[in-house]
Amino acid sequence: MKYKAINQLIEKYFEGLTTLEEEALLREYFEQEEIPEEWQSIRPLFRLKQDVSLADKPFEEAFDRHLANQKSEINKIFQWPLVAAVAAVAILFFSLFDFNEPSSTKDTFNDPAEAYAEVIRTLQFMGIKLFDGMSPTIMAGNKLDKGIAQIERLRWIDIGIEKTRQLGEIDQTRNLLKFNDKP
Repeated sequence: MKYKAINQLIEKYFEGLTTLEEEALLREYFEQEEIPEEWQSIRPLFRLKQDVSLADKPFEEAFDRHLANQKSEINKIFQWPLVAAVAAVAILFFSLFDFNEPSSTKDTFNDPAEAYAEVIRTLQFMGIKLFDGMSPTIMAGNKLDKGIAQIERLRWIDIGIEKTRQLGEIDQTRNLLKFNDKP
Protein backbone atom coordinates (compact mmCIF):
# COMPACT_ATOMS: atom_id res chain seq x y z
CA MET A 1 0.00 0.00 0.00
CA LYS A 2 1.24 3.45 -0.78
CA TYR A 3 2.39 5.83 1.91
CA LYS A 4 -0.13 8.51 0.96
CA ALA A 5 -3.13 6.12 1.07
CA ILE A 6 -2.09 4.75 4.50
CA ASN A 7 -1.59 8.26 5.84
CA GLN A 8 -5.11 9.22 4.71
CA LEU A 9 -6.56 6.08 6.31
CA ILE A 10 -4.76 6.84 9.60
CA GLU A 11 -6.13 10.40 9.62
CA LYS A 12 -9.59 9.08 8.83
CA TYR A 13 -9.23 6.48 11.64
CA PHE A 14 -8.40 9.11 14.27
CA GLU A 15 -11.35 11.19 13.13
CA GLY A 16 -13.57 8.13 13.64
CA LEU A 17 -14.67 7.93 10.01
CA THR A 18 -13.18 4.59 8.90
CA THR A 19 -15.24 1.58 7.93
CA LEU A 20 -14.57 -1.91 9.25
CA GLU A 21 -12.92 -2.85 5.97
CA GLU A 22 -10.58 0.15 6.13
CA GLU A 23 -9.65 -0.72 9.72
CA ALA A 24 -8.93 -4.28 8.60
CA LEU A 25 -6.61 -2.86 5.91
CA LEU A 26 -4.80 -0.80 8.55
CA ARG A 27 -4.39 -3.87 10.78
CA GLU A 28 -2.98 -5.84 7.87
CA TYR A 29 -0.57 -3.03 7.03
CA PHE A 30 0.72 -2.70 10.62
CA GLU A 31 1.25 -6.49 10.84
CA GLN A 32 4.17 -6.02 8.43
CA GLU A 33 7.65 -5.89 9.91
CA GLU A 34 8.78 -2.76 8.11
CA ILE A 35 6.76 0.43 8.56
CA PRO A 36 7.93 4.05 8.59
CA GLU A 37 9.45 5.37 11.83
CA GLU A 38 6.76 8.05 12.27
CA TRP A 39 4.06 5.36 12.61
CA GLN A 40 5.90 3.17 15.10
CA SER A 41 4.19 4.93 18.03
CA ILE A 42 0.69 4.04 16.78
CA ARG A 43 1.57 0.53 15.65
CA PRO A 44 0.32 -1.13 18.89
CA LEU A 45 -3.17 0.23 18.20
CA PHE A 46 -3.49 -1.83 15.05
CA ARG A 47 -1.56 -4.92 16.12
CA LEU A 48 -4.01 -5.85 18.85
CA LYS A 49 -5.39 -9.33 18.37
CA GLN A 50 -9.15 -9.49 18.53
CA ASP A 51 -10.69 -11.87 21.03
CA VAL A 52 -12.55 -14.47 18.96
CA SER A 53 -15.15 -15.06 21.68
CA LEU A 54 -16.01 -11.37 21.76
CA ALA A 55 -16.11 -11.06 17.97
CA ASP A 56 -18.63 -13.90 17.58
CA LYS A 57 -21.16 -12.54 20.10
CA PRO A 58 -22.82 -9.17 20.41
CA PHE A 59 -21.21 -6.56 22.62
CA GLU A 60 -24.02 -6.61 25.18
CA GLU A 61 -23.61 -10.33 25.89
CA ALA A 62 -19.87 -9.97 26.34
CA PHE A 63 -20.34 -6.96 28.59
CA ASP A 64 -22.94 -8.78 30.72
CA ARG A 65 -20.60 -11.76 31.11
CA HIS A 66 -17.74 -9.47 32.11
CA LEU A 67 -19.98 -7.66 34.60
CA ALA A 68 -21.11 -10.98 36.12
CA ASN A 69 -17.47 -12.00 36.58
CA GLN A 70 -16.74 -8.70 38.31
CA LYS A 71 -19.75 -9.14 40.64
CA SER A 72 -18.64 -12.65 41.57
CA GLU A 73 -15.18 -11.32 42.42
CA ILE A 74 -16.70 -8.64 44.65
CA ASN A 75 -18.94 -11.24 46.29
CA LYS A 76 -15.92 -13.43 47.03
CA ILE A 77 -14.14 -10.51 48.69
CA PHE A 78 -17.05 -9.42 50.89
CA GLN A 79 -18.66 -12.80 51.56
CA TRP A 80 -16.69 -13.95 54.63
CA PRO A 81 -16.66 -10.64 56.53
CA LEU A 82 -20.41 -10.37 55.97
CA VAL A 83 -21.00 -13.91 57.24
CA ALA A 84 -18.83 -13.19 60.29
CA ALA A 85 -20.75 -9.97 61.07
CA VAL A 86 -24.13 -11.73 60.82
CA ALA A 87 -22.88 -14.55 63.08
CA ALA A 88 -21.60 -12.03 65.65
CA VAL A 89 -24.95 -10.22 65.71
CA ALA A 90 -26.83 -13.52 66.10
CA ILE A 91 -24.58 -14.64 68.97
CA LEU A 92 -24.98 -11.29 70.69
CA PHE A 93 -28.77 -11.37 70.27
CA PHE A 94 -29.13 -14.88 71.68
CA SER A 95 -26.74 -14.21 74.56
CA LEU A 96 -28.68 -11.14 75.71
CA PHE A 97 -32.07 -12.81 75.80
CA ASP A 98 -33.03 -16.01 77.55
CA PHE A 99 -35.79 -17.48 75.45
CA ASN A 100 -36.41 -20.52 77.67
CA GLU A 101 -38.02 -18.73 80.63
CA PRO A 102 -40.99 -16.46 80.26
CA SER A 103 -40.18 -13.00 81.51
CA SER A 104 -42.14 -11.71 84.43
CA THR A 105 -41.45 -8.84 86.76
CA LYS A 106 -41.29 -9.59 90.45
CA ASP A 107 -41.67 -7.13 93.29
CA THR A 108 -38.70 -6.85 95.61
CA PHE A 109 -40.75 -5.46 98.47
CA ASN A 110 -43.94 -6.88 99.88
CA ASP A 111 -44.63 -3.96 102.19
CA PRO A 112 -45.33 -0.57 100.50
CA ALA A 113 -43.88 1.29 103.51
CA GLU A 114 -40.57 -0.55 103.05
CA ALA A 115 -40.54 0.31 99.34
CA TYR A 116 -41.25 3.99 100.10
CA ALA A 117 -38.43 4.09 102.70
CA GLU A 118 -36.02 2.55 100.19
CA VAL A 119 -37.01 5.10 97.53
CA ILE A 120 -36.42 7.99 99.95
CA ARG A 121 -33.03 6.56 100.98
CA THR A 122 -32.01 6.16 97.32
CA LEU A 123 -33.11 9.68 96.39
CA GLN A 124 -31.21 11.16 99.36
CA PHE A 125 -28.10 9.25 98.31
CA MET A 126 -28.45 10.56 94.75
CA GLY A 127 -28.94 14.12 96.09
CA ILE A 128 -25.74 13.91 98.14
CA LYS A 129 -23.76 12.60 95.15
CA LEU A 130 -25.24 15.30 92.93
CA PHE A 131 -24.31 17.99 95.45
CA ASP A 132 -20.77 16.58 95.71
CA GLY A 133 -20.52 16.78 91.94
CA MET A 134 -21.83 20.35 91.93
CA SER A 135 -19.46 21.59 94.68
CA PRO A 136 -16.55 22.36 92.33
CA THR A 137 -18.94 24.24 90.05
CA ILE A 138 -20.30 26.27 92.97
CA MET A 139 -16.76 27.09 94.13
CA ALA A 140 -15.80 28.18 90.65
CA GLY A 141 -18.90 30.38 90.50
CA ASN A 142 -17.92 32.03 93.80
CA LYS A 143 -14.42 32.73 92.48
CA LEU A 144 -15.95 34.21 89.34
CA ASP A 145 -18.17 36.50 91.44
CA LYS A 146 -15.11 37.72 93.41
CA GLY A 147 -13.27 38.42 90.17
CA ILE A 148 -16.22 40.39 88.80
CA ALA A 149 -16.34 42.45 92.02
CA GLN A 150 -12.66 43.32 91.58
CA ILE A 151 -13.30 44.33 87.99
CA GLU A 152 -16.11 46.61 89.21
CA ARG A 153 -13.57 48.43 91.40
CA LEU A 154 -11.33 48.84 88.39
CA ARG A 155 -14.26 50.33 86.50
CA TRP A 156 -14.52 53.08 89.14
CA ILE A 157 -10.81 53.75 88.67
CA ASP A 158 -11.39 54.00 84.92
CA ILE A 159 -14.20 56.51 85.50
CA GLY A 160 -11.86 58.55 87.72
CA ILE A 161 -9.15 58.56 85.06
CA GLU A 162 -11.66 59.71 82.46
CA LYS A 163 -12.73 62.62 84.71
CA THR A 164 -9.07 63.53 85.22
CA ARG A 165 -8.62 63.69 81.44
CA GLN A 166 -11.61 66.01 81.20
CA LEU A 167 -10.00 68.25 83.83
CA GLY A 168 -6.83 68.27 81.78
CA GLU A 169 -8.78 69.36 78.71
CA ILE A 170 -10.39 72.15 80.74
CA ASP A 171 -6.93 73.30 81.87
CA GLN A 172 -5.68 73.28 78.27
CA THR A 173 -8.69 75.35 77.22
CA ARG A 174 -7.98 77.90 80.01
CA ASN A 175 -4.35 78.13 78.96
CA LEU A 176 -5.35 78.73 75.37
CA LEU A 177 -7.81 81.45 76.42
CA LYS A 178 -5.16 83.15 78.57
CA PHE A 179 -2.65 82.93 75.79
CA ASN A 180 -5.09 84.47 73.33
CA ASP A 181 -6.04 87.29 75.74
CA LYS A 182 -2.51 88.73 75.82
CA PRO A 183 -1.99 91.66 73.44
